Amino acid sequence: MSETGGSIDSRAEFKPTPAGQYKYWDAELTASKKMLSGFHRQGAEVVRRYLGGNIRRQDDALQSNVFHLNLYHSNIITLKSLMYGNLPSVTVMRTNNDAKDDVGRVAANILQRVLTNDIQCNGEEYDTVLAADLEDRLIPGLGCSKVRYDVTIGTDELGQEFVEKESAPVEYVHWQDVCWGWSRTFKDIPWMGFRSYMKKDEVEERWGEKVAKALEYKKQQATDPEAAIEMEEDDGPWQVAEIWEIWDKTKRQIVWYSKGYSKVLETKDDFLDLRGFFPCPPLFLANCTTTLYVPRSDFHMAQDLYNEIDRLQTRISIITEAVKVVGVYDAGSEEVGRMFDEGMDNDLIPVEKWAMLSEKGGLEGVIDWFPIADVVNSLIKLREVRDETIGLLQQVTGMSDIMRGELSGQYEGVGQSQMKAKFGSVRIQALQDEFAGFVTNMMQVKAEIICKHFDIENIARRANVESMNDDPELIMAGLELLKNYDEASLRIDIKPDSVAMVDFSQKQAERTQFLDTFAKYMQMATPMMEADKESTPFILQMLQWGLAGFKGSKDIEGVLDKAIAGAEQRAANQQEQPDPEQMAAQMEQQKMQMD
Repeated sequence: MSETGGSIDSRAEFKPTPAGQYKYWDAELTASKKMLSGFHRQGAEVVRRYLGGNIRRQDDALQSNVFHLNLYHSNIITLKSLMYGNLPSVTVMRTNNDAKDDVGRVAANILQRVLTNDIQCNGEEYDTVLAADLEDRLIPGLGCSKVRYDVTIGTDELGQEFVEKESAPVEYVHWQDVCWGWSRTFKDIPWMGFRSYMKKDEVEERWGEKVAKALEYKKQQATDPEAAIEMEEDDGPWQVAEIWEIWDKTKRQIVWYSKGYSKVLETKDDFLDLRGFFPCPPLFLANCTTTLYVPRSDFHMAQDLYNEIDRLQTRISIITEAVKVVGVYDAGSEEVGRMFDEGMDNDLIPVEKWAMLSEKGGLEGVIDWFPIADVVNSLIKLREVRDETIGLLQQVTGMSDIMRGELSGQYEGVGQSQMKAKFGSVRIQALQDEFAGFVTNMMQVKAEIICKHFDIENIARRANVESMNDDPELIMAGLELLKNYDEASLRIDIKPDSVAMVDFSQKQAERTQFLDTFAKYMQMATPMMEADKESTPFILQMLQWGLAGFKGSKDIEGVLDKAIAGAEQRAANQQEQPDPEQMAAQMEQQKMQMD
């Protein structure tokens, strides 16, 4: 190990013993935490800000006595509502969609049924994981989940082992409980670690009493102490040990490490054999560049505007408190004070020294009011500047007024509003696609684990293949193809529409528009099909091509596939079987030739 900066010169300098590997992973985790320390600190600050707390200034001092308008919380709630509203709908397809690949079609159908049934049976689990991942991406800037393979081995009466139970649950990982080696992209990550907390009896059950006594236990904290951010939440009541599960891609091993122990707890060879090695999809990161694979929260992209709005709102709040009807009066004119203390409707207060009061100019000469008009003008100007700053913030963050159902102008028409909604939803659509891609990659990891490690009988039972209409031999061939997952060439797809909050009025308008266009198309195409039966497949293929441009068209495309195949078969039969009148004419001609 180098003496400057604690960098690692070569992995060979660490002995391949549990003690030597402990030193290696201690150095790796220390370097990773240093790399992610800035992100962890900023993430904790953003979480505090989201909850309405104070945030640090650039001079490392907490902002206090600030009126938080907290538009950030409002924007995040709006984004969450637009991006996630339903459990994902999984679609499994063949990569090439070959028409004669019946085995691949059946295999894709079986896998789709397995994943769909799993989502429906564990809906609450998926909802918790996906909502937490999305929230971590939108607030601190990192969402992470991994898939775990659990198997229970039983023994029958003959002493033979069998798989009693197996599952592949999706497990949420907190954004502070994941770290990785230095890299510029996810593909180049050399290792990835996931932190968990185990009680003493849990450690003893897995690694024995000796290890359980030697580990360090402390209360679990809501925020990583190394982030130097003190949150208001209390620590957990249990004394737990911090355990890191490290997936070493370089050596394809899994290592369990706990800081303070003299050696690694356990080392296993890769038992999942995944194509991407890691049991998780690429991390759901915000604002990550190829300079370094480290996220940065969306809040920090517009933090100056958020802070400026809070400062303006604070001044507005202070000045609003100053808008009061107050003033000063001559102490010698006690009757002026009595006007406010004793005065009632239709009441006159006698003045003993009226002549002296008149010499001073009456009430105007003995009383002077606070210049409230000047304060109100300042208040109006501050509100205008605040509103302009909010408008600038909406432009930077992409949160237009139309997304909240508001019209920015008094004379703004419906067409202008729809145009603003279309352009304002571009960034939302990009986020929805990003979220759907993250969920898709997570389901791909789950599907690979199921196909490679589940028993074929268990896969068949989860897919309920008995209710499928395909031939049993074809179903068995599809199951065998799934067990050879690397060569199955299956593709999992989750549309953003299936997880986002569906706009039913927009969906209805799109389908109505298609049906109107379909009616006009068929009205023009029907005479052509009647005149020439062979043109029917071509006309239906044109219809399918037009239908592909509509969202959610995949279901009806399958119906068109069958219609096209049937039309092509009928056209082929007609070519093989000539028209009866034509056959009669040919036979008559042949007879004449013979005569």
